[in-house]
Amino acid sequence: MSPLRVRRVLLGSALLAALLSAASVPPAAAHEGHDHEEAAPASAAPRVAAVSEQFELVGVLGEGGVLTLYLDRAATNEPVDGAAIEAILGGTQARAERIGPAVYRVRLPALARPGEYDLTFSVAAGAESDLLIGGLDVPAPPAPEAAVHGWLEALREAPPLWLGGLGLLAAGFLLGRASRAGPLPPMVEEAAVARPPGPAGAPVAAEAAIGARGPARRTAAALLLTAALAAAVPALAQPAPVPEPPRRLPDGSVFVPKPTQRLLEVRTQRAEPGRADTAIPLVGTVVPDPNASGRVQASQTGRLEPGEAGLPVLGQRVGRGEVLAYVTPAYSLSERGTLRQNIAELDQQIVIAEARANRLAGLRGTVAEREILDARAELAGLRQRRAALAPSLAGREPLVAPVSGVVSAVRGAVGGIVDPAQAVFEIVDPSRLWVEALAFDRTALGNASAASLLLPDGRTAPLELAGHGLAVRQGAVPLNFRLPAPPDGLSVGAPVTVLLQLPGAQEGIVLPAGAVVRSDEGPPAVYAHAAPERFVPLPVRAEPLDGARVLVTAGVEPGTRVVTRAAGMLAQVR
Repeated sequence: MSPLRVRRVLLGSALLAALLSAASVPPAAAHEGHDHEEAAPASAAPRVAAVSEQFELVGVLGEGGVLTLYLDRAATNEPVDGAAIEAILGGTQARAERIGPAVYRVRLPALARPGEYDLTFSVAAGAESDLLIGGLDVPAPPAPEAAVHGWLEALREAPPLWLGGLGLLAAGFLLGRASRAGPLPPMVEEAAVARPPGPAGAPVAAEAAIGARGPARRTAAALLLTAALAAAVPALAQPAPVPEPPRRLPDGSVFVPKPTQRLLEVRTQRAEPGRADTAIPLVGTVVPDPNASGRVQASQTGRLEPGEAGLPVLGQRVGRGEVLAYVTPAYSLSERGTLRQNIAELDQQIVIAEARANRLAGLRGTVAEREILDARAELAGLRQRRAALAPSLAGREPLVAPVSGVVSAVRGAVGGIVDPAQAVFEIVDPSRLWVEALAFDRTALGNASAASLLLPDGRTAPLELAGHGLAVRQGAVPLNFRLPAPPDGLSVGAPVTVLLQLPGAQEGIVLPAGAVVRSDEGPPAVYAHAAPERFVPLPVRAEPLDGARVLVTAGVEPGTRVVTRAAGMLAQVR
């Protein structure tokens, strides 16, 4: 067989093998009457859940009958670390080993086979011990679905087939270059006729052999590339394992795997009925104490100059009477000329008055004493006028701190012009702060028994009512409260919430304020821990208590496990 026919046979075999490999990939086609939307994710692995009065255990089945166990407190959902766990399946017992914080692993080879199993777990954590029972359903592996579409639809829905086609095109291109047309050899080689046979013809045979091996090597490379692509197409078609994410179920509940609960630090508590006083929330703002704050202003327009230690900076503590800066009066050329003219006239009048007073003093006894006193008084008045005008040209005004405290505002720079209507510095004593709030319900003022401050980060502080105004502001009555012990980091102008405590206890369930979140529909809601990995939103009616707690008056039954931490994160799960 000629070399050309050998290459053609090899090329045809490679193309046929690639087509058969690509066609063997099952396309992901939908059945009749179904669309191609993304389906809701299902559970990635079989699970077993066991709950008792003390503990809550979740096991996730892996390959080879390996169970990954997560152990938590049943009441608080707090992870339990360092526990001794034994799994019992029929007559087989296996001890779990710790593989992480509150995460354990046990191997039961019988769970690798499909079926329904009843498992018993013996848990001992410190002085507590309990038996937990749960069922595990291991399904049989699903049978592959047959493709029902034609080859055009299969190509459109299976990207690996396109990759195989591109690989075949590349292989065909390489084979085409390997077998491209060239000049035909002569019927009779002249060199062979002219050159006698013998050792001298060996180089010619070697060159012919090397030239013949070139197309063969290119053909072999193309065949290897085609085989590699044909083997890679089925691997590309296999789906990769997807980790199980939190998701909202069709009934509105939220599925959160135990690993995600550990990351979010989900905590719960059992709802217990009780009585507590309710409160009315008011919008407030932190303001400085008027007796412990001050504003530093200049009495006239001038140029700002630094003090001996420079201009004060934000947060710098200053004392009462301390010179913060100086203001040099700023005059125009005409104003400065008028001042100098007045000073010169006063100097002239002083010289004349001084000479007259001296002359009259020399004539004492011949002139009346009253004239001598008048001359001296006139001289003194002129000198005082001169002294009052002198600082206008060369003097400067000191800016003094009116109170002791911390510099909270600086509105000026060295060399800048200072406006008398604008405060250059503001000083606040951080240990003496007030809160100003607006109350739209005037009747609640007389019924309030106490007041407290609620910060955006959840911190609280007691308040003392300082007084309320008689003038209505924006339809509300302004209220002033003292802060006996201001929290750290509280800034003037920060928005806060004032809670007016009302007398008369109401019945309900007291929960942390973070347990109540806004539902998708708008009303407040809490999340009940219905199952180890399932949380159900419950619409509730809640009223604030002291900023850190709320009173749920309806919507939650006693004994329900309510999420108290990370409830806001559960509300974001979609």
